[in-house]
Amino acid sequence: MWHFGLFRSTRPADSRRKLADGQRPWFQRLRAGLRWPLAIAAVFWVCATLIVLSSDEPLPYAVGQVVRQPVMSRVGFERVNKSSTDELRRKSQQAVPNFFRLNQALVDRIQAEFRDLHAAVKSSENYEKYVQVYAKRWPLDQSAFDVLKLLTDEAGSEQFKRNVDTIAKRMADEEMLERADVEREIRSTASHVMLDRGDGGFRSVPKERLNYATNSSDVEALASRMVQYLFAEEIRPVLKAIIIQAISPGEDQYRAVYTFDRGHTREMIDAAGSVEPVKDVYEAGDRLIKAGKITRESLALLKAEHDEYLQQRSSNPALRARWQAKQVGLAGLTLLVTVGLAVFIRRSQSRVAQKPPRALGIAGLLLTMLLFDRFVLLEIGDSPMWSVTTITMTAAILTIAYSQLFAMGVTSGLTLLTGLTLRAPYSTLIVLLMVATVTVMMLREIRTRMKMVEVGVVASAAASLGALIMALTEGQDPARGVAFAALAAITGTSLVLVVLPIIEKVFRITTSLTLLEWADTSRPLLRQLIEKAPGTWQHSHLLGSMAETAAEEIGANGLLVRVGAYYHDIGKICKPNYFVENQEAKMNAHRGLAPTMSLLVILAHVKDGLALAREWGLPPVLHHFVAEHHGTTVVKYFHALASAEAKAKAGGTGRGGVSDTEFRYPGPKPRSRETAILMLCDGVEGAVRSLQEPTSGRIESVVHDIVMARLMDGQFDDCEITLKELARIEQSLVKSLRAIHHGRIAYPKSEATEAQARTA
Repeated sequence: MWHFGLFRSTRPADSRRKLADGQRPWFQRLRAGLRWPLAIAAVFWVCATLIVLSSDEPLPYAVGQVVRQPVMSRVGFERVNKSSTDELRRKSQQAVPNFFRLNQALVDRIQAEFRDLHAAVKSSENYEKYVQVYAKRWPLDQSAFDVLKLLTDEAGSEQFKRNVDTIAKRMADEEMLERADVEREIRSTASHVMLDRGDGGFRSVPKERLNYATNSSDVEALASRMVQYLFAEEIRPVLKAIIIQAISPGEDQYRAVYTFDRGHTREMIDAAGSVEPVKDVYEAGDRLIKAGKITRESLALLKAEHDEYLQQRSSNPALRARWQAKQVGLAGLTLLVTVGLAVFIRRSQSRVAQKPPRALGIAGLLLTMLLFDRFVLLEIGDSPMWSVTTITMTAAILTIAYSQLFAMGVTSGLTLLTGLTLRAPYSTLIVLLMVATVTVMMLREIRTRMKMVEVGVVASAAASLGALIMALTEGQDPARGVAFAALAAITGTSLVLVVLPIIEKVFRITTSLTLLEWADTSRPLLRQLIEKAPGTWQHSHLLGSMAETAAEEIGANGLLVRVGAYYHDIGKICKPNYFVENQEAKMNAHRGLAPTMSLLVILAHVKDGLALAREWGLPPVLHHFVAEHHGTTVVKYFHALASAEAKAKAGGTGRGGVSDTEFRYPGPKPRSRETAILMLCDGVEGAVRSLQEPTSGRIESVVHDIVMARLMDGQFDDCEITLKELARIEQSLVKSLRAIHHGRIAYPKSEATEAQARTA
């Protein structure tokens, strides 16, 4: 940093004289004035740049979007072809055959039934006894009974047992299944099945050889084969019936020789699903998709290329160089936006540049919104419409805290930074600016809770319309963007309503809702004013009505000046009897006091009022009305008394006058249009009230004289009020005072009333 003092000897003589007089050169004053703003702007730029650069390049495509030109690959990469891999997996799993196991329970049931039949015949002494006990279960004729009876001796029993054991082996060779198609997630296309014949090993069996328990002819043929050549012809029918009954116990009931092994089949299907992925190979410059609408499959391909590009960017020098150049460009764009914001803020709200806490508050607000966009909203979804939330919140907060113009300018800067952070297209920026404009224009002031609801509904409608138009322009599906935009706008306005008290604390502002709360006459401080100084309250209440009307004539804050009027004379609570509006007839508290002492009492009501305002926690904006409603005007009544006394002491020679400097209020002068309006109202109301006959012409003359007196006294030098506005205020005050002091009809009195009056 150059030290400009080293070159002082080379300056002209007048510059040296200015330095000697304590006046610094313009560039030093500029440097001193910009030290804090430049530091805050620099820190803001660094933080905003870090936020902008922290978000990587997003995939600029979505399902349903229409691309006008084919999309080419930026890098070479391999991609698993999901559809081809799924098709290969499906075919591999379809090739898995169904696995069946021998129904050992069925075999055991048939063998047990055969043995029970043999035991029943053996225990029966003759056929008649058998019929009486077992005929219903096993209907045998005489010849079949006799044949079985011959097998009940020791040799026959042994032979029958061997034949029954052979049945089990024959059943294992029968390839009878439950049904042709078994239930499984992926249908089998194999031409064979796998059978476990009871030894734990599966063997392949062609489907042509299979028969099914649901087919009665297959069941009957199986039963015939089981007993053929093993038993005598006379007993075959009953044995066949036993087998058929075991396989088909009832209607739509079947017990197949082989049952489906669902668990093992599933294991084999899952194992077959572990196939080698099918990969598609792309080189840099290959066409990924053709022009047209993006489908889910094409979006997956574009995402794979984008992920590979991000991965190769760190190792590929050419890609890294292009990416770094883009980062530098983004930092430069962020710098331009920061400079634009700083210049706009300094030109539109110079107070912000002069007060570091305010500048830090605005910078913190913008950075918080950017962080919220980057690390919260992007985690909810990939739609840039979620940023409507932060734009709506910022526009509402700044409109409440400052003005519509200021809010629109700063929110526009935030919109540009949001676009850089989200890498959003220009159409998104247009939608965000439209939502910000609607929010700012509707939110001039908040007097009811429903106001934010109305703003939210209209902002939501505007965001939805913008999202719809953007989707149609970009060739995207509008439903998703419209829903996100509407929800984001409602969310933003709702959050503003929730954090409104915090906003007031951080920005040290007072909203209309807070002013309405302080205008309630049930407030303890106002109750004290009404009880201890009723005349002052009547005066303040009247000023509130007059000042609000005048303020609305010039576009000032009418509610603020009305509530300020209620509290501007609260200092009179301490000594109410020393002010004429609270004095009873012929009870002047200043009688016997020197003019200078009376002056101290009158001037003290401003100091006492500020002390009460701090004690009761009045919003800071109301303190200005207490301190500035008299400005530095002269207390004319006591100044005139003091001058008269001084002239009397001088013997009537015309000397000894008292300077009005000693009889002026300490100020400060009004620094806002609202406090200037209250000063005028306070002056004209007291002057008109002192008129004997306040006719229309006299009221107009008094108001004009007081307005011109305040103007010529320099009371409006510190506030931004114009002569045109003063003229409109004067007209409004004249109109209000005429209404207050309007003429009344003299009602005729009755004779009885006149007689009573004469008697009295």
